[in-house]
Amino acid sequence: MSAIPPQLPWRRFVCLLRDLGYRPLKSHRGSLRQFFCPTRSPNLVSFHEPHSGETLHKGTLNDCLRKLRVGPDEFAQLLGRR
Repeated sequence: MSAIPPQLPWRRFVCLLRDLGYRPLKSHRGSLRQFFCPTRSPNLVSFHEPHSGETLHKGTLNDCLRKLRVGPDEFAQLLGRR
């Protein structure tokens, strides 16, 4: 069974980023959101905030986790904390 849900609300995803140590940076570029964490690699990541329904779907979420270098097990632990 996959630890990645079929969809995840954007707000919850941002909370998970905070749990990983990322903090949002000011953004002036439409839906692009940047997050910074000095202790993780990569320390700067960017994502597009979804418009329709404000939900990340599984394919997009997989891409986000790959970009963050977070495995399914670590992701499941983060989801379990909330």
